[in-house]
Amino acid sequence: MIDKKDYFVNEIKFNNIRTKKIKSNKYYKILFVFSGDCYVNLKNKSQGCGADNIILMSPNNNIDIEPRSKQSLIIYELAITIGLLDKLSDEEVDLVKSFNTVPFECAVIDANTETNMLIKNILRKLVYLKEENYEFADNLYIKSMLSIALVLILRSCIYAEPKQKIKKNKTFLIDDIFSYINNHITEEISLDRLEKEFYVSKFHISREFKKTTGLTLHRYIIKAKLDLCKKLIEEGKAIVDIAHICKIGSYNNLFRAFKKEFGITPKEYYNEIKKYK
Repeated sequence: MIDKKDYFVNEIKFNNIRTKKIKSNKYYKILFVFSGDCYVNLKNKSQGCGADNIILMSPNNNIDIEPRSKQSLIIYELAITIGLLDKLSDEEVDLVKSFNTVPFECAVIDANTETNMLIKNILRKLVYLKEENYEFADNLYIKSMLSIALVLILRSCIYAEPKQKIKKNKTFLIDDIFSYINNHITEEISLDRLEKEFYVSKFHISREFKKTTGLTLHRYIIKAKLDLCKKLIEEGKAIVDIAHICKIGSYNNLFRAFKKEFGITPKEYYNEIKKYK
């Protein structure tokens, strides 16, 4: 039987809070960023954390969480006791031993996007169940969801170390993103496409790109496409065709974006170029 004292799930909203201390006390705590991003301060070390990370805390530890952007920060915490781990174990899997084997006191690890989303959906359901009246087989249902969530978390821990080693040996270079955009500028480029191309989380790409360039990836791509538009106008290409060539949408989209970026319309720019030919 699952005792409600063995676990809890909370939604933590950081409304106008600069820093919040999270204490694990007797629990193992696992934290997930649902919205926004943050810094996790632990043992005189600060680490960035976003939607693709899992924050782990063993019992009797604490961390400080600090929002790192103006976007609303929402974090879900799952707290579990050693007693619950024991109850959810079976002959093949000793969850107590597994959690004690994972080498962490407090840590931030990368997780597979699909795995992270699945765990978050389970947490949402557990939060919802707290406010619902008893339904058929509730205890079995909760036990099953907690078992799945914990196994997925442990698997993420197991695979995290090799991934971290890969990152150290092959540093993710924003230069590769620049090169890819330049080579595919006449195509539609999205974060989802870059994630598949570079095998790196789109959240990581977005975060590192903004940190390096000061621009969002979308804004940079639009600027690069508009620079190409200028070049094609200078070469005498028809303005209507240019919008299609650059994959920037309709002529109206090109007109608005061009005017906003350069202060004149494509036609006005063409007329300016003609003066000097």
